[in-house]
Amino acid sequence: MGYPGDQGNPGGRTPRPPQSPYGPGDDRPFDGPPGPYDQGGGLPPPGVPDGPAFGREREFGPGPGRYDDRYDDGPYDDRFDDDRSDDDRPRRRRPLVIGAIVGAGIVLVGGGVALSSTLGGDSGAPAAADRPAPLTLKEVFGNGEFEVNDHKYARTAWHSEKKCTGIVGGAKLDTAVAKGGCTQALRATYAISGGALIGTLGVLNLKSEAHAEAAEKAATADDAYLLALPGKGITKTNGKGVALGTARARGHYLVMTWVQRPNGKTISKRHHGTVRVFGDEIYRGSNLALALHYRETEGKPLQK
Repeated sequence: MGYPGDQGNPGGRTPRPPQSPYGPGDDRPFDGPPGPYDQGGGLPPPGVPDGPAFGREREFGPGPGRYDDRYDDGPYDDRFDDDRSDDDRPRRRRPLVIGAIVGAGIVLVGGGVALSSTLGGDSGAPAAADRPAPLTLKEVFGNGEFEVNDHKYARTAWHSEKKCTGIVGGAKLDTAVAKGGCTQALRATYAISGGALIGTLGVLNLKSEAHAEAAEKAATADDAYLLALPGKGITKTNGKGVALGTARARGHYLVMTWVQRPNGKTISKRHHGTVRVFGDEIYRGSNLALALHYRETEGKPLQK
């Protein structure tokens, strides 16, 4: 299928200097940054349950299977200096969903794997009671700059739409989102200090938990993905190249990610654990985790 906005060749640009991702810092992060994926030493944002999180980890790019690595096996910024072909051979029907942007098309392969511990289980998930006011960008992505486990992040773009058409790709996912009566699609793009990774975090507001779960299931299709949001500086290449992503229902919300290298090159197998940490930390640090949990427990939007 045609890939929106990707008219260039993957990997055609080199990363910009490390300082370039950072835009104006308009907000401070919440206190007590959480621990990394599967480390057990950190704490989630206040009130956020510590249970299974992103249920579908997907790669959009030709690459191999499982997430076998943790992020702590080397310096964060030094983990993307190799392009080993033996790590980049495409495989099909692996626990990790894999795909590629090639020219103007996108191809996906594989299955799914659980990620981290911030979205919580299905019990006690946000329900229709939290609907009195729509989500806002400040509510869910209010932290413009934040630090989690000594990793510094900056938001370079954010966008909110009342219509969800074109925000996700894939025939089944498009249909599921449309049937789900999606009323909002909010996205924000982040870069880590040093420029190793960039990515987009998105949340779609559907009319029921059942519809969100149906959309999560549809997101496992081979052509499903979240549309990346290009930003300032190093993130202007966001959406071009190879990326990893996740999809998970959180009550009547669908949370998705798109994570890639700035130059668009394939992320080798041994770095997949690092990508998982990136997605987990922007979910927590951006304020999305806390905002959704607050609506779940209090039945009203979080005001900061």
